[in-house]
Order: sequence, then C-alpha cells, then structure tokens
Amino acid sequence: MCEFKSGIIFKNRVVLAPLGDESHSNLLESLGVEDSEFNATKKFVRAELIPPEKYIITSDISKWEYRVDQDIVPEWYSNDPERYEQEFRDSVKDFMDKNFTEEFGYYWTNIEMDGKKYHFMYGILARMNFGRNNNYAESSVREYLEGCKLTKDIKDKYGNSIVPFENNLLSMDSFDDYGVIKDDVLSIPNFDLFRKCGNRLPLIDCIYWLSTPNQTPLRKDSSCVQFVYSDGRVYCGGCLWHDRGVRPFFITES
Repeated sequence: MCEFKSGIIFKNRVVLAPLGDESHSNLLESLGVEDSEFNATKKFVRAELIPPEKYIITSDISKWEYRVDQDIVPEWYSNDPERYEQEFRDSVKDFMDKNFTEEFGYYWTNIEMDGKKYHFMYGILARMNFGRNNNYAESSVREYLEGCKLTKDIKDKYGNSIVPFENNLLSMDSFDDYGVIKDDVLSIPNFDLFRKCGNRLPLIDCIYWLSTPNQTPLRKDSSCVQFVYSDGRVYCGGCLWHDRGVRPFFITES
C-alpha cells in the first residue's frame, strides 16, 4: 500500500510521486519503467516516507518513518541502504519546501484572495468529533482551536496582521439561526469558503470537517454537518464521528 510520501529510488536519482497520487505503479508507468519483479531486482526501489502520525504532516522530516515497499531490492541498494535513505529524505524535504510553506512545525498552502492571504494547513491538526450538535459556535472543534498552542503561535508571529475570519454559519438549506462568528483567528472552512478555493487546495488522505451545518433547529435537525472526503467530495454526516480531521486555516493581510 502506497503511503505519503511515495517515490522511486534509482541508482543515480530519486523520483517522487506527484501531489494527489502516491501510487508507485502509476509513477513507474509515467516514467516508462515496467513494474516487474526483474526490474525490482535490478533497476528500482519503491520507497515511502511517512509522518509519525499519518495525517498530521509535521515539517521535521527526520522523524518521518522510512519504508521500502518491496521484498527484493537491487544489489546496488543493498550495498549502501543508508545513502539511498538519506537521498530519499532529502528529496522529500526539497519537494515539501517547493510545494508548501513551512510555519509553526507544519506545512501550509497559501492562497491569495480578496487582498488577503489564506493559510491552509496541508494535513490535519487533530482528529476528533465535531461536537454535541452542528453549531460550530459551540463545537468541540472550535473550543480546541481557540485553546491550542498553534493559535497562540500565530498571534505571537502575526499580531495586527491577522484578519479574523467572518464565519457565516448559514445552513445548507438557508437557515441563519446560528448567526455569524467574527473573531476567530484559527478556524476551519465553511462550505462557501471551500467552494471558493477548493480547486486550489491539495487533496489530503483524511476526511475533514467543514463548519457549515446541514440544517438547524428551525428545521428540527442539529445532528449533521458538512465534511470533505479525501477525493474532494463534500457530504454531510453526524457530529459525533471521531475519525474526522481538523484542517485549520488562518488569514493575514496580503
């Protein structure tokens, strides 16, 4: 099974999988290399580097777990595995630095919109349930983000450059009894924000919460909220699921 971050080690180079497709087989096909047992003994090594917590992608590459994803390896690899592991780690570090911004020990995708910069985490900060109901204003997710160290670090670094997120909690069927939150520094996207920039957000291999309720008490339903699948689809589900991720963002002046 291919994990993040996957790649192929050749004797004189490392080629990493592109964002959104960690398949070794697809990568070999794109390189014109037959994915065969013979080639695995002579030409290539399938490798991957996995963060300590699979979906929480911290920037300390030295703590990521290195794995070889094949039972047989070429002789040139067996003769110097430490060298090739380090080359693979260096390649992953270069790849992450090229595609993302490193801050506060995590990687971020920065998107310029409406004269502001939106910093979206690549990966998640935690996995947890949404809360007892689908009102983000009183949710477990919001309480966690308000009290976490990351929020303090963002305030310390950016200070007056922070633009609080105006989070309209309008439900998917257009009920506004949950109102608008105007003062959050670190938040999760609502449906409108996700729809506005989702095509510029790299996919991640974890389901994560949005803050938009499906319905509200005025529709006699406060149990479901929107979330994003790993393939980018948006759906709704119960607030008590524990396997959903918190993919936060914050906004600064451009």
